[in-house]
Amino acid sequence: MMLTKEEQAVLRHYIIISIARKALEKDLFLLEKTPLKLQGTYLELVRKTLEQISKEMALIKRYMKLHQMKIEKQESDGFFSTYAYWCRGYEGVNRILNTHLKQQVTNYLMRFFTFEKSRLSQLDG
Repeated sequence: MMLTKEEQAVLRHYIIISIARKALEKDLFLLEKTPLKLQGTYLELVRKTLEQISKEMALIKRYMKLHQMKIEKQESDGFFSTYAYWCRGYEGVNRILNTHLKQQVTNYLMRFFTFEKSRLSQLDG
């Protein structure tokens, strides 16, 4: 049996928001040390975004636990990242092109930076 489209989407989204959160945490650290004219504004934007991502991550983790899903990064060779997943007793591996991942993370973060509405309600359930 294969993963459902919903399960695939949840795993893909988990990967994207994990990368986004890690990148923003790193950027926040750098922003705190960089003198900028609007530093407070940038810091607030990044902190609020991290807060929203954490809420979304909690929903996804809850969904994954309820549906017996787990995913972890295996390796990255510079061009591809490999993720192993387990779902309902099945296991598999996804290899994702890093440039594709970067574009998906950028698109995801742009929702926050351009104040698009969050799609949290899609994962609640």
